[in-house]
Parts: sequence; structure tokens; C-alpha cells
Amino acid sequence: MTEEEFLELASKNWKRIKSHKSQSNNLYDYEKGFDELWVEFGRSTLEGSIGEVSSDRRKKKSNLSRYGLISINHKNEWSVQGGFKSTPYMRDLLLYSGQEDNYQTSCEHIKRYLRIDTDDSQLNRLCVHYGERLEEQTQNLEKGIIEQTTNLSKKVGKEEVVYAMFDGCMLPTRPHEADGEKIGSWKEMKLGRIFREQDHLDLGEKPNVIRSSIYVSHFGHHKTFTDKLEVVVDKFENLSERLVFINDGAIWIANFIKDNYSNATDILDFYHASEYLHNFSKVLFSKKTEATKKAKWLDKQTFRLLNDEIGNIISEIEQINLKGKIKFAAQQKILNYYKNNQDRMLYKTYRDRGLLIGSGPIESAHRFVLQKRLKQSGQKWTKKGGQAVANLRIFHLNNQWDKVVELINQDTSKAA
Repeated sequence: MTEEEFLELASKNWKRIKSHKSQSNNLYDYEKGFDELWVEFGRSTLEGSIGEVSSDRRKKKSNLSRYGLISINHKNEWSVQGGFKSTPYMRDLLLYSGQEDNYQTSCEHIKRYLRIDTDDSQLNRLCVHYGERLEEQTQNLEKGIIEQTTNLSKKVGKEEVVYAMFDGCMLPTRPHEADGEKIGSWKEMKLGRIFREQDHLDLGEKPNVIRSSIYVSHFGHHKTFTDKLEVVVDKFENLSERLVFINDGAIWIANFIKDNYSNATDILDFYHASEYLHNFSKVLFSKKTEATKKAKWLDKQTFRLLNDEIGNIISEIEQINLKGKIKFAAQQKILNYYKNNQDRMLYKTYRDRGLLIGSGPIESAHRFVLQKRLKQSGQKWTKKGGQAVANLRIFHLNNQWDKVVELINQDTSKAA
């Protein structure tokens, strides 16, 4: 397209805009129609500015762009495919939309906002492809995370604490086999969240806010997850006790911290600890008439829990004579849990240091990082599909979307 051709096209569209304005009854109608005309003008301009288009359909290829379908000659240096009939920038927009919401809703949004028809199955293939690429390119993925983690570690103050929290949530899956593993109707996806003390804002009665975090996820065995996690956490190992882990006491988590970060502060999430008390109290005071006794007992034990008296709690529970298999099993359950974790339950000591004692930040992260996108009504995931979308969300929330764009451009370069 020459400058003269562009100006001629612009002149024709200006006349169409003026004609549309004269026929519009209100600003809404005018702006809506203007948007339609502008998208068509953009499509024609984009197509023409890329290069002359052959009239022979065998010598050109249609690609979905931000302005709709455009044709590009095969010999043009920007003739791209990469396995998908869409331009690099449009792939960027599609992928971003696909990690934000389910594929059907994403297509509806694209139609509404960009006036472009897309297919949810096409969007699925695109997201899985690039999500897998992020997973496969381990070295590049690690490099990106290391860069971001290094930048974060440089901001840590001399006395500042860095928190590392991780936990799993169950996601609905399609029964299938992946990597030799039989997967049923549910599978756990693990998520890690690392953030600075300074980025945690206490807003009083309102929910607390964390301004910046680094996330890591894995839809599979904890060993692979911890391998990913170490890339981030290792950058803060020199903080010693100012590196603070808060978790639910799972054995694999305890072993991971003990083996790799023995000088760090390891805290058992207070809410998990108190939940065991509440569950045991229901067995200990099972009658409705014992509600007052139960409340007093819970208040007493919670006070002890918050004042580093875990040893006294264990001693008292051990001395309770309970009859019946169910009650005895409940007693042994809380005793085993508390004995295994009592060195990590010094909540007064932690609070005196000004530390958090609850894992609320990772619980909330599960909701907006994973469940918001991956646990919608009717969704069932394969291991590959779930991990792919999680990867895209993680890179978005870690402010590393430029890595996704790099992959898109790599495909473009190969195709060209």
C-alpha cells in the first residue's frame, strides 16, 4: 500500500463516518457504528501496509488479526503460521484472554470487545500449546524466574522478612493416564507464594493486601514442584531465620524445609493447629448439653496455643480417658499431629517477632490464581491442559508475560 492508496482509503472512510454520523440518533449508536467502521478501516490498512496481496488464493494465507481476517502473501517476510492461523499479536491477545477465563467466555469477550469471531477449541489448542512450551523450556523458565527473584531479593531490607507459603488444592480432572500415572476425577495442584514482609499490607477490618508476589505451580508430584520452588527460594536462603515458611504440616513440606533450609523459621499454620482442637472438642464434648464446657475448654487450649504452651496441651489431652474406638482414634490423631509439629507451634514467640502465623495468603492465592480459572462449573482437566493454563496464569501474575510473547515470536521466526 502506497501513501496515496492509504490517503484514498482514509478519505473514503471519512465519508462513511460522516454519513453514519448524520444517520445516528444518539452518541451510543454513533460510537458503536464508528467502532465497526474503524475496525474495517484498520483491517484494510493493516493488510495493505504489510504488502501487496496476490489475487491467487494459492499464493496467500489468511490469518486472524486484531482487526479480523487479513491475507498475507506466502513470500512475504511476515507471512506467519506456526501451526495457528493467527498473527503473533492476536495470539498474545487470545492467550491472555484464555488464561483469564474459560474458553467459551473468552471467545464471547473477544467478540464483544474486538468484533472478531473465534472458536473455543482453537483457543484451547493455542493455550495448551504455549502453556506446554513454558513447561518444556525449563532453562528459559528458570532464567526468567531467577531474574525476577534476584530483583526481589535486592529489595529486601536488612531486617526484613520474606515469607514462603505453599499448599495444594484439588481440581476436577478427566480420568486418564499421563506420564504413566493414572489420574482419577480429582488431582491436587500445588501452589507456592513468596513475598516480602513490606509488601503485606494490613488494612484492619478489610482483607489484607499483598502488593507483589512470586508464584510457582505444578500439577503433579511434589518432587517436581519443589524443584521449581527451589529456584526461587534459594535466592533468600542467606536470610536464615528471616526466611519464614508457613504451611499445614504435610510431611513432604516439613522434609523439604528441613533438608534445604534448616536455618529458616518454619511455622505450622495456626488455623490448621486450631482446627485440630475444634475437631477434637466435638468428640470430647459430643452432647448438646456440653456446649458451654466445650467453649470453655477451647478458649483455654487456644490461649495456651497462643502462649507457647503446646507441651501442656499435649499432656492434658494424653491424660483424658476416652472410651470407644472413634474417640480413641480422634485422640491419637491430634496427639500425633501436635507431637510431630510442636517445635513449629511457638506462636507467642513468632508473634513477638512480628511474624504472621496463618497461611491466609496462600489460601487466597488458591482462589484467584488457580480456582478462579481452573475450578469453574463443569470444568474437567487433563494433566497437560490444566498445567498449561496454570503456567500461563503464573507467568501473567509474575509479570513475566514478555516470556510468552518471546515464544510467540520464536514461532513466527521459524515459520518465516
